[in-house]
Amino acid sequence: MGEPASRQYKVLLVDDSADDRLFMRIMLERNPRFPVAGEVRDGQEAIDYLTGSGLFSDRQRFPFPDILLLDLKMPRKTGFDVLEWLRTAHMPKLTVMVVSGSWLPEDVTRSLALGAHAYFKKTSTKAEQDKMIADIEKLLEARA
Repeated sequence: MGEPASRQYKVLLVDDSADDRLFMRIMLERNPRFPVAGEVRDGQEAIDYLTGSGLFSDRQRFPFPDILLLDLKMPRKTGFDVLEWLRTAHMPKLTVMVVSGSWLPEDVTRSLALGAHAYFKKTSTKAEQDKMIADIEKLLEARA
């Protein structure tokens, strides 16, 4: 049997754009099932957060997420770098979804081949954001 419909999923936002993180946070706040556990600016910070390293060692302040919303094009380590790292990290309960401005077929294909559970195009329209949230919920139900 699946998870209860009211279950919350903690989200880690990974994007170098403060504006894009803001839009994602606003989108997620419309659905109480997706509280934002943390926000980081690049792939290296994402890895540090996931491993509880350095600044992110306090799991009370920086709880382990259920969902990783991951941008691809970032400084230091890219989203692809994080996906490659996740292939050897043991985090089977983490649901990874790429949210990128790129709709290049090779970016979509590579992301999914590296283990992303879904790929979404960044959007600012409420209708498309609501569809993204509905798609995320369906994916989580399928993985439960």
